Amino acid sequence: MPLFDYRCDCGARFEKLVRSWRDADQACPACGRDSHRLPGRVALTGGARPPAGPDQAPTSWEGTGRGDREYVAAWRRTLDRRERLAEKYPELSTKRDAIAAHEGVFEKAPLTYKELAQRSASSGDANQGAAEAGQARKAPSRI
Repeated sequence: MPLFDYRCDCGARFEKLVRSWRDADQACPACGRDSHRLPGRVALTGGARPPAGPDQAPTSWEGTGRGDREYVAAWRRTLDRRERLAEKYPELSTKRDAIAAHEGVFEKAPLTYKELAQRSASSGDANQGAAEAGQARKAPSRI
């Protein structure tokens, strides 16, 4: 039996199980007069999901079906769709900086080549720039 929503002229709103959609309007439980059936609610199911991004893309020769051209082309189209969507919605973009160091003090905040270049620009020594970045990550935060 379907469940329908009703509204009465007295202002009362209620739900009622009826045998069929063809049944007459039901009496109002508050005042006893005939009520009016309201339009049914719309059921929204499913959802929207952005296309797969670079993090889900295959990263090895075997992952691409040993270089299967159709599989690689399908991934390229998927990544292009994701990129076009990320232009419109920046929160979907993926940070893709090259990582110079990711172990030890850099485990939680990897050292990127961009940061390394900035830190070593004054001295010209990449080792000194990496040491500075490591010291900055070891320093306790002042909150």
